[in-house]
Amino acid sequence: MITTTTDQVVVPYDSAFLEGPATQVSNITIQDYYPLSPVGHQEIVYDPLSYKFVFDALDHDGPADPDRAVSNF
Repeated sequence: MITTTTDQVVVPYDSAFLEGPATQVSNITIQDYYPLSPVGHQEIVYDPLSYKFVFDALDHDGPADPDRAVSNF
């Protein structure tokens, strides 16, 4: 799950987080890794920073590893 602190649709933004074991679920907030990012609810699907997390999840077994994803950027 990728969220943003500037979301005006899902309020509070962390209510979108999923429950589950870390081997299956990643809850990622864009601003935890890119503090100056203004991306909001509608922009997140077009945001190249959020793509890093998505591609990481697709390229590896298990959920996205946000630290690994941002280290390649």
